[in-house]
Amino acid sequence: MPELPEVESTRRSLESFLKGKRVESVTPDEEDRIVFDRNPPRAVKAALEGARVTGTGRKGKYFWLKLDRRPWPVFHLGMTGNVDLRRPGGEFERAWGGHLWSEGKRERELGYLPFCRFRMAMEDGTEMAITDPRRFGRIRLAEDPLLEPPVSRLGFDPLDKVPSTRELQAILKRRHAPLKAVLLDQGVFAGVGNWIADEVLFQSRLSPHRRASSLDLKEVSVLRGRLLHIVRLAVAKRADFDQYPKAWLFHHRWGKKEDALTHGKKRIIHDTIGGRTTAWVPSVQK
Repeated sequence: MPELPEVESTRRSLESFLKGKRVESVTPDEEDRIVFDRNPPRAVKAALEGARVTGTGRKGKYFWLKLDRRPWPVFHLGMTGNVDLRRPGGEFERAWGGHLWSEGKRERELGYLPFCRFRMAMEDGTEMAITDPRRFGRIRLAEDPLLEPPVSRLGFDPLDKVPSTRELQAILKRRHAPLKAVLLDQGVFAGVGNWIADEVLFQSRLSPHRRASSLDLKEVSVLRGRLLHIVRLAVAKRADFDQYPKAWLFHHRWGKKEDALTHGKKRIIHDTIGGRTTAWVPSVQK
């Protein structure tokens, strides 16, 4: 699932590709009432065509285009959504990271995009497309995304205004659920998803089963510091996971393998916490 680093990298790519350009045409999936769950595809098409992109915005895993008129389109990529971009005369490329979807070079040159739910062309020929095989993503319209649900209900964003250590401890003191579940609560930690939560807890040496309310001030300080470091570094690497430090749990946490080991040869186990698969290292995390 795209998390904060992937979404912020996407936002920055959109800013670079689209800002200042006018929308010539929008091609939504006219039959899709799942991805377009609030506004029908034709309403999104009418809102965008002819408008000029003046910027972009993001909070948590939601991002949007700012236009020279309202409403604005707000996007969430769900579990399997991706944004692909191409400049005039070029081929589609992923908006984040270093990995394209599996189709070959020739298909990308021809502009073939499987599972495409939304495609937008600018006057200069630049294109943006959203693909989503499982249709857990959402495309909606909002007059002011920050003031309207669901964005208005999000907690703090680790790239924006982050609570102090004491403020964060006060927030966690009111939470008696396991740490992993609290880290995934978008009403507290906007943009934190499964891999970030596991990485933060691993690097903080905290068990995902610990009650959030049990952390002392020093532990909260370490948790806060690791969260900021991991998110900022992942964004700086444009969410290209091949560039993440080799010691990160990220490279070894996938697949629920019984013989999974960390870079330092510590055993990784997989539990389910808060309904989500959790990878952690009991010999390190207490």
